[in-house]
Amino acid sequence: MKSKHFEFLFHPIKLGKSLALLSIFTIYFATQSSLANTEITTDVVSIKYIHGWKDNNGDILGAIQFKLSPGWKTYWRNPGPFGIKPTFDWTSSQNIRKVELSWPTPKIFQQYDVKVIGYQNVLTIPIKIIKMFPLQHAVLNIKLEFGVCADICLLKTAKISTPLQFQTPKENFDLITTALKEVPSKTTGKVFFSSKCSIDINDDDLSIEYLVHLFKVPKSKPEMIIEYAFSDDYIDNLTVKLEGKKLSVKTSLQNIYSYHKVIERNRLTALLILEDSGFVITGCD
Repeated sequence: MKSKHFEFLFHPIKLGKSLALLSIFTIYFATQSSLANTEITTDVVSIKYIHGWKDNNGDILGAIQFKLSPGWKTYWRNPGPFGIKPTFDWTSSQNIRKVELSWPTPKIFQQYDVKVIGYQNVLTIPIKIIKMFPLQHAVLNIKLEFGVCADICLLKTAKISTPLQFQTPKENFDLITTALKEVPSKTTGKVFFSSKCSIDINDDDLSIEYLVHLFKVPKSKPEMIIEYAFSDDYIDNLTVKLEGKKLSVKTSLQNIYSYHKVIERNRLTALLILEDSGFVITGCD
């Protein structure tokens, strides 16, 4: 049986407090590499593939797990304006037609007064693997590119190669099912009873506002991430107001409109982060 392999390239990037993360990703690269079987562990991060099981449709469920050293963070799929967007290239896999990643609800951190969207400690990303030929064996080959940050930032690449197995230990099953529960939910009926989205033009600015009526007063201030689908554009500078059970989130869409010359309401998606859980609001009617 072929072993799993992980290959890392490390690119340290120095930070200056005054420039914050503006300079993180444009300075220089110093390269190192290493190889290990099954799992690689450094003083910053370890990464491994967790074997899962077949679902009722014959698709394979597994996970990729990152374990970060204290003080280090890695990024969500949409990392914010100064983050490193992670990429996963599985095109060299054998007998695999499609790979789908389900990202857990991220946290929003402030690093040098810049918003960073990501994770700390442990990140487990459930993945669904769809074979080309269901009855034949398959080998998963994934090349990952991702960033980790503390006082410095490292841009890393990793290569995972493993035949797919289905004899799932209970530990693997528990890890993957727990991670699936942390994926943002489209079921919002137990969290808020109504939400309204509106787009307005004021003083040559195009703005969007979400009004959400929660069932109960949250223990901590909610946060929201607004995205424009099929686009790398980032919608930032949100104004979040919470008055009792009423939540208002407002921001400008001018940068999106200036680039696309149109706003398609069905491409707008809001991720409401409420007490570490995520809830998806699709479209803007």
